[in-house]
Amino acid sequence: MRIFSWLVTVVVCLAVTGGLAGFKYLQIAEAQAMAASFPPPFSVVTTATAEQDEWTAIRRLTGTVRTPQFVELAAEATGRVVELPVAAGAVVAEGDVILRLFDDDLQAQRDAFEADLNLVDLQLKRTRELMKDAMASQDQLDTLEARYQSLVAQIAAADAQLSRLTLRAPFTGRLGIYTQSVGDLMQSGDRLTTLSGMGPLRWIDFKIPQGVARVAPGDAVRLLSLDREFIGEARINAVADALASGLRAFDVRAEIENPQLRHGELVLVEVRTRRPEIVFTLPAPAVRWDVQGPHVYVLNDAEPGAYVPLRAEQRRIEVVGEAAGTIMARGDLVIGETIAVQGAFKLSDGSLAKAVTEVVGR
Repeated sequence: MRIFSWLVTVVVCLAVTGGLAGFKYLQIAEAQAMAASFPPPFSVVTTATAEQDEWTAIRRLTGTVRTPQFVELAAEATGRVVELPVAAGAVVAEGDVILRLFDDDLQAQRDAFEADLNLVDLQLKRTRELMKDAMASQDQLDTLEARYQSLVAQIAAADAQLSRLTLRAPFTGRLGIYTQSVGDLMQSGDRLTTLSGMGPLRWIDFKIPQGVARVAPGDAVRLLSLDREFIGEARINAVADALASGLRAFDVRAEIENPQLRHGELVLVEVRTRRPEIVFTLPAPAVRWDVQGPHVYVLNDAEPGAYVPLRAEQRRIEVVGEAAGTIMARGDLVIGETIAVQGAFKLSDGSLAKAVTEVVGR
């Protein structure tokens, strides 16, 4: 009896265990079947075609705008301002008076020299007449001639001093802003304002570091504002033969006709650094970086039966330049290949992809 009881117990346990194992097997099989019915993971991307183009590497340097006719006006002597006949910012003609300092004392001194000169001149004429009749000596004539020359020199010196008290425009141009007013005392060398020529020509002065590029008179460079807006093309007209001391760079001057550029303004100068070369042009979002460097994903046809038509293949590239959202690169690419652009960050080597015209919810 005891053996029979144990046999019944063993049979019942085996039956329960087998039933539970079979039920669990059915659950797992159903789960696997359900998982197999789900689509494989894939990424939605936009695409572009790999194209080649001729490209020249450039370097952006900082240049300074110069007006060919430009001068800073300053007082040449110490004195009190008695006349400022031209308003700040006005246009003046060559020779117009811009500043006059107090000069009454010098003018009076010059008038006295002028009066003495006239008197000596009359005495010279009389002495020469008397010399004809032997009524005057040669010593008298020599003394008067020396006196005459001395007065002429003194008047010239007074004129030079008076000219330093009157500031005239050296050329036709527009005045800058000044803050002085009549009655102010100006010291010798005090700055009054600036005078800029009216012509449209502008010089662009910049420096090229040693080894960056070689340029020559006649070469063209592109000018951009500090906001990267295109200004125009300038033509190089002078290249220094020697490097600037301590900078290892040489001076270059280009010229452009653009009256909108102001003297002293900073601009960006694009200089070609090497010969043109053939490169692949790629949209900037298509290029990805990892620890090994830049790469792109080429989209090839997927194998038959795949859920989506494309499969990604990682290709390494070498980035050589960038301009206006376009990457210039060398690499193992073929013209016409399809490149993943928007959404490329979701791809990996061998992953599935679907191409659309626009990626939603990036």
